[in-house]
Amino acid sequence: MQRWNTTDRPASEQYAYWREVVCEAFTPLRPTARDSRDSWREAGLEGWVDSHAFGAVNGAEIGTCVQTMRHGDEEVARVSDGVVFINLMLRGRCLVSQGSQETMSGPGTFSIVDATRPFRLDYIDPWRTISFRVPSARIPGGITDDMIARPFSAGRGIGAVLADTMRSAWARAAELTDTQATTAGTAIAALVGVLAEAKPSDDFTGEPARDEALRSSIEHFVVRHLQYGDTSPGAIAHHFAISVRKLHQIYESAPLTFSQTVMHLRVEKCADDIVSMEGRTTLTSLAAKWGFSDLSHLNRAFRQHLGVAPRAVGPLIASGVRVTR
Repeated sequence: MQRWNTTDRPASEQYAYWREVVCEAFTPLRPTARDSRDSWREAGLEGWVDSHAFGAVNGAEIGTCVQTMRHGDEEVARVSDGVVFINLMLRGRCLVSQGSQETMSGPGTFSIVDATRPFRLDYIDPWRTISFRVPSARIPGGITDDMIARPFSAGRGIGAVLADTMRSAWARAAELTDTQATTAGTAIAALVGVLAEAKPSDDFTGEPARDEALRSSIEHFVVRHLQYGDTSPGAIAHHFAISVRKLHQIYESAPLTFSQTVMHLRVEKCADDIVSMEGRTTLTSLAAKWGFSDLSHLNRAFRQHLGVAPRAVGPLIASGVRVTR
């Protein structure tokens, strides 16, 4: 088992070590801050990688911070062998992009990227993953385009069999002889081949489920930034590395549009304060706190989203009446 850990280096050297040594050990990658194409503004970068060979297949466990990893044309040019990466998320969320495909992968899912083509891994949380690098030539039937940058369930069907095999092989790596490790790697490659032969509907999370998961992530982020952050469509789309058009598109099947959702969240937070403050603050103060332009705006929003005026919220909730719509 080989280990790399940036905390073994001074903070001033950690980013360079992560970029030039750790990432290069697997496939050329360009890690950057999420809002940058080629820089890292933090004082350090905490991250570690454990790696173990399974014959021609290589397994690794990685844990590190929020960042974007790009594998662009320059990085592709430095790839000498055709390999794919199967990335099983243990913690955190990642926006996976390759070609025209883009998807969200989180705990309970895994995704595949092909190192012979550009891809981007945009980690929006601190994260940990088990990743297996598999030579394309070892995968029976190879990888088809519709398998790239799509989320597979790690909890059902052949996806669960592959994920369980990856976890088990990784957990027992130190106990395996070279022959046993090679056999485990061969089994993983074979399972990837079976996965490639499965119909997308058998193993992929459907588009509605992907949109719902992304909407949930967006709304959690919006709630945390309602008071002091920029919750405009452009800012939210930028944070989640999607286009504004895509942002609005994933809300087409939701009860509210994106803008209506943001306003509804503001109304809910303001209503919570009205109840918890019990008259210890003014509606004018709460309107300013939660992003309403004035009392008239506050009243219109409450009537539209809750069906009552702000002053009626406290008494109604106290009497046991639910005021959400």
